[in-house]
Amino acid sequence: MPTAPLPRPRKKALLIDDDPKLLFGLKALMTRQGYDALATTDGNEGIRLAKESHPDIIVCDVMMPPPNGFNLKRILASDSATAAIPFIFLTARTVAADKIAGLEQGADDYITKPFNTDELLLRIEAVLRRDELGHQRGLHEMEDIIEKMRHSISTRLGHEFRTPLTVILANLEMAIREKFAGRLEDLDWYLESSLESAQRISALVEDLILLGDIDNNALGCQRIAINLEAAFLRPAQHVLRHYQDKRLDLHLSVEEGIKLHASENEFSRAAIHLVDNACKFSSEGAKVWISLKWNGTGGCSLVVENEGSFIPLEFREKVFERYYQMEEGDNRAHLGLGVGLTIARAVAEACGGSVAILDSEVGCKVRMIYPPLGKQAFI
Repeated sequence: MPTAPLPRPRKKALLIDDDPKLLFGLKALMTRQGYDALATTDGNEGIRLAKESHPDIIVCDVMMPPPNGFNLKRILASDSATAAIPFIFLTARTVAADKIAGLEQGADDYITKPFNTDELLLRIEAVLRRDELGHQRGLHEMEDIIEKMRHSISTRLGHEFRTPLTVILANLEMAIREKFAGRLEDLDWYLESSLESAQRISALVEDLILLGDIDNNALGCQRIAINLEAAFLRPAQHVLRHYQDKRLDLHLSVEEGIKLHASENEFSRAAIHLVDNACKFSSEGAKVWISLKWNGTGGCSLVVENEGSFIPLEFREKVFERYYQMEEGDNRAHLGLGVGLTIARAVAEACGGSVAILDSEVGCKVRMIYPPLGKQAFI
C-alpha cells in the first residue's frame, strides 16, 4: 500500500500595519490562503514577533509610528537570525524615490495601496518562490564545496599515510634482503629511516585524535609540571634534523630555569607544529628563530619566527581554519593536512592561552601563550 505524502508545512506570514481594519482583512486573506498569519499594528511588537517566530515572509507598512517600515527592516537586517527573511513593503505612497529607498533597504518587493488581493498573493508567492530557489541553489553550492573538501581531505590523508608506509615497507624489505645476503653495514640506516617514517605516522594519528578531542570539547587542560626536555627540546631537535638539508640558520633559545605547567602531549604537539611550520615554509639557508620564555608561574611564551614569506593580514585568521592551506592542489610545494595552527590555537585556548600571528619585519612570526597558573592570557 503506497505511503501517503507528508502534508506540506504551512508557511508563516508576519503582517505589520498600523491600520487595524486593513490588517484584519489582510490576516483573514492570508489565513484563507493557507498561511499561519501573525498580525500586529505596532512596529516594536513586529520586531519581537519576527525574532521569536521566524516567519517565512514579512509584509510591512512603511508609514507607521516609529519604528516605521524602513527602520524596522533596518533593525531586522542587522540581526543574523532575521536578516534573510523575505520582506515586502506595503504603502500608500507611490513616489518612485520611495520605492527605490525601500528596495535599497533590502526589501524583496514594494506594493502600493490600494492593492488587488490576487496580485498581492501572487507577488507574495513569487517572493517566496525566489527565496526557495535561492535557498536550494545555496544548498547545492554548499554541497559542492563540502564534496570538494571531502575529496581534498581524503586525498591528503591518503598521501600523508601512504608515503611513510611505502618507505617503511621498502626499507624493511631491503633490510631483510641485506641481512640474508650477509651485508649488515646498511641495516642501521634502513631501520633509522623506517623509524622516522613510523614517527611521522604516529604524529598524524596524534593529530587526528586531537582533532576528535577538539570536536567533542574533550581537549581539557591539566596544568601539571612537565619535562621540557621531553615535551619540547627533543621533539624540536627532531624536527630541525628533518630539515637539515635546507641548511637553515637556526636560533633556538630557552630561558634558563623555566618551569611549565601544561598537558605534556597537547603542549608538545602544539609547539612542534609551530616549529615545523617555520622550517617547512623557509627557503634554503633562511633564518629561523625559536624562543621559549617564562611569563609567570607555570606559564610560558613561545615565539617562532622565520625569514622570508609572510602571511598577509587578510589571511591571518583564515590560516587557523582546519585543513586550510595557502597552497591548494596536488602540486602544492608543501605537504601536510593544514591542521597545525588549528591544533596549536585550540590547545592553548583550552588553558586560557592564545596563538596569534604577529607583525614581522622579516617574515612570519607566530606567538603561543600559556598563561601563568590561574590567569588568563594577555595579548
